[in-house]
This record gives sequence, structure tokens and C-alpha cells, in this order.
Amino acid sequence: MSDSYRRLCDDLPRGSGAPGTFAAEPRKVKAWVAALPRANAQASEQELARALDSLLAQKLDGAQRLGALEELRAAVLETVTLLERQFTANPLPLPPDKARAAAVAENFHLLLAHGYRKSAAEACAPSGTVPFLRGGGVVQALERAAWHYSRAGAGLARLPCAGRGCLAGTAPWHRFAVSLKLDRKSVDDRAAGGSMDVHTVYLQTLLMASVNPYAFGQAEQDTLWPIARGYVSRCSLAEHAPDGLAPVVPDDADRGPGPGASDETHSLWLDLRAFAEDIERALARVQDGQSELVPAAGHGVRVGNDLLLRLRRAFGQIAARGLVRLPAGHGLDTVLGLSGLHYFLAGQRDFDTFMRQSAQGTVHVIAGAAWTQGGAGMAKVARFTGKVLDQSLGGYRMTWENAEQVRARVGELVGLSFGEDGGEQDWMVGVMRWLRYEDDGGLSAGVELLSRRGSAVALRVVSADGGSRQVSRAVEIVPMEPGAGRCFLSNAVIESGSRVEVIHDMDGQFPEIGTRGPDLLPEVEVLLNAGDYVLLGERQSAAAGAAA
Repeated sequence: MSDSYRRLCDDLPRGSGAPGTFAAEPRKVKAWVAALPRANAQASEQELARALDSLLAQKLDGAQRLGALEELRAAVLETVTLLERQFTANPLPLPPDKARAAAVAENFHLLLAHGYRKSAAEACAPSGTVPFLRGGGVVQALERAAWHYSRAGAGLARLPCAGRGCLAGTAPWHRFAVSLKLDRKSVDDRAAGGSMDVHTVYLQTLLMASVNPYAFGQAEQDTLWPIARGYVSRCSLAEHAPDGLAPVVPDDADRGPGPGASDETHSLWLDLRAFAEDIERALARVQDGQSELVPAAGHGVRVGNDLLLRLRRAFGQIAARGLVRLPAGHGLDTVLGLSGLHYFLAGQRDFDTFMRQSAQGTVHVIAGAAWTQGGAGMAKVARFTGKVLDQSLGGYRMTWENAEQVRARVGELVGLSFGEDGGEQDWMVGVMRWLRYEDDGGLSAGVELLSRRGSAVALRVVSADGGSRQVSRAVEIVPMEPGAGRCFLSNAVIESGSRVEVIHDMDGQFPEIGTRGPDLLPEVEVLLNAGDYVLLGERQSAAAGAAA
């Protein structure tokens, strides 16, 4: 028995139902499916789940199991589609009824994947070789197992949920298919969109895992899956580490490509250079916030600038995962969103009060503006205690006990503080890069640290004739990169090239700057428009000219 066959058979669920409760002959299964109460979706769902579980509990010939699963598959996928309609595009975390629908949909994919994998194992028993004239059935079973394992992981990432990741169950079936030289043999699969092979499913899944799907929303992941499939022909698996972006593919761990842990084994690297280079070329072609990725000849995909920037960041974070991560366990006070962060940086003053007490000594009349909130409203700004699981130079991996209470979003600003220590709190500024909802109702997240200090300010665009527009709430930060100029996070879109007045407290968070007087930036540039906020920087040429 080969090692790859042994691993294919290891840890296969045996089912919890009674083996004799479901007749596994393909003809009887076909009749059973035809008699399903399709008008009662919940009853059909329960019957199909019991049937798949009973199949796993039975000892069958591989071809018989494959035939039974093929008869069941269309009805199961129809039920999965109905379940997905209940939770797709819903705000997260999902309420209990929609979370149940998501869990049932994922379980259907896993039951089918386990069944097809078991069919391949039975067909090749006991030696792990393909019997004469049975190769087509083995290839079909392996492809189906690959696709359903991939879809189960993809469903969890779209929500995003804890548990298995995108690579759920991938290594055993791929390794076995490669050992028998069956990984590139195609079979027809209408559910997968046409002809499909194990190699394509595996590479597509690895590519999705490499960009960390937890960092993207449901609609964005729906866009990325076909893009990843397009890059399968250009992003290969290498047996020796190539130059450039090529993370390790772990043999035994259910996680995406990365630097690799000391206790993991690996023999392959995923060459991502073509994908990463195309991202840079697409960013250089952005017009009106849109560009085009071309994964394969004649296959262009229209994508937004924000998605491209996050893909670039994902590739950069592959290298960042190699940073030394220190275990932790301490708590941090957290506040979400620019408005809440500004409130606490301003000493728990609402924006109206902050403006009236600003350093310029001018009474800025802003009462009644649409974007202000009264003191009573801002007094309710919530802060939550999060626990740091580990940390590196790039940021924190954190968890909160109640995901429903926190209700964070990917890409949202977050303030981080070690708590009050006899005086006002100092707040670091970060951004949520990925989120995962845990089975216990908690929330885990990766927080990239943008700045170790922030200061509450307001920004006002000043026209050439001295006129000014309405002020906007903002936070001045000291970027992590050495030598970076002044940067601001604003809740208003301010165009590059604008002249901007900075309004701040006399006793702001940056005492080394000295006395706070009139503060005018000759030119600013938009470094990032993230939707919820805009990152602005002082244009360096303008700053140098002002200093001269």
C-alpha cells in the first residue's frame, strides 16, 4: 500500500446513520430521488442528509457508491442553492436561522466530498492501484471530491466562518491523483462549469487561499474564484523554490501557502509571480477607478481599483507572515470606525465641541450640519475589550467574545489602546484586514497597524481665493514607515492637489511639533480611497517648498 493511498483512506468519516436505512443501488436511488417531496424544501433537505450519511456508513463497491452519489448529486446541489439564497448578501454575523442554512449547505458539500473520496478509495482497494477499466470512475470520483471539498471551504470563507479553510481535505486526494498520474485527466462536470480536472481544482483552491479570502467580501470572492481559475495555467507548482513570490505549500496542514512552520513538511512551492505582476500592470492602467485583469489569453475580467489594491496587499502579506509572531494574551480596548476613534482621541468630545474648542481660537459654527452628532449621541460610542492572541511588527491577531456586539467589517478602521493609566488614553490606529466568525459566537480578526499614535483633527479645503468648504472629521497619524510625511485619515473625499487647513487642539497628541498655530498644507495627495475613509498625505514637493 502506497503512502498516498493510506492518506487518502485516513480519517474518512464512517457516517452516523444505520447502514441499511438507504438502498444504494443506483436504479433504486434514482427512483428515490424522483419521489422526494420537492414542494417541501425542508423535508427534502432532511431526507437527502440522511441518505448521504447512511451511504457513508455502508460498505460498498467503489463503482456502486459512485453511481449512487451521481444520482443524488443534482438534488443535493438544488437544495444547496435554495439554502444559499437564505444567507447570501446578508450582513454578518448571520442571525441563527441563516447561520443554520449556511452550516447545512457546507455540510452537504462535505458529505458529497467524503462520499466521492471513499468511492475512489474503495475502487482502488486494497493495494491503492487502479483496477483494469476502472480508471474513468476513479478520475471522476477524485474530481468530484476535489470540487466539493473546495466548495465547502469556499462557503466558509464567504461568510466567513471558523473551521475548515479553503484547503479542507485537499492534500490527500491531490497527492493520490498525482501518484497515479490522474491529476490532469479531465471529466465532464456541469456543476463545475464544464470539463474539469483535479489539478485545476487544486491550483484554483491554492490561489484563493494564498490571497486570504477572509479579507474579501462575498461578492469579491465570487469575482476572485474565476480569476484564480484563469491563472492556473500560469501559476505552477515547483519542486524547488523559484526566485520571487513563491510561498510554501504545506503537505499536512490545512492552511494556505505561506512561509511554513517548523513542524510542517513540504515539497512544493506555489509560483505566484505571474499573478502578482499582472496586478501591478492592472494598477498602472486604472482609469475612473476600474481596470482589467487578463489571467489568460482572451479572458479579461473588469475589476475595481480597491480590489486590485487589496490583492497587492495580500501578496505583500505573504512575506509578512514570515515575521516573528510573539504569543500574547493581554487585552486591548478597541473602538471601530473613524467617528468613534476621533471621539476618543478628542478626549471623548463630540465633533461639534471639538471644533468650538480648537486651537485657532475661532468659533467654527457647525451646529445642524448633516455629518455632526450631538453630545448625547456620541456619548454612546462603544468600545470593546479584545484579546491579543499573537503579534508581530505588522500588527495583531485578536479575538472578541461577542461578534454580534462588535459587528466589525473588513477594511474598517479600529482604534487600539492599552487602557487608561491615570490619564487620557493613547490610541493606536489600525485597520481590519480579515475577519472570521468563530463557532462559539466570538470574532477573530487580523489587525494591521497603521500608526502607533493618532491625533484628532479636522480638515478644511481652502480654495485659491481664500474661500473654504465645510470641515470634515479626520485623524492625523504617524505612519509606520520611516521617513513618511504627514498623513491623515478623513471621512470626506478630498481631491489630490487641494490646499488643506488642519484644525487641531493646542494640546494635541504630537507635543514634539510644538505650539499649535495656523496649519496649512499647500498640497495633499490621495494615497488610498478605501471607501469608508480616505488616506491623505502631504505632497512632499509642496512640503519641501514650504520649508524652504
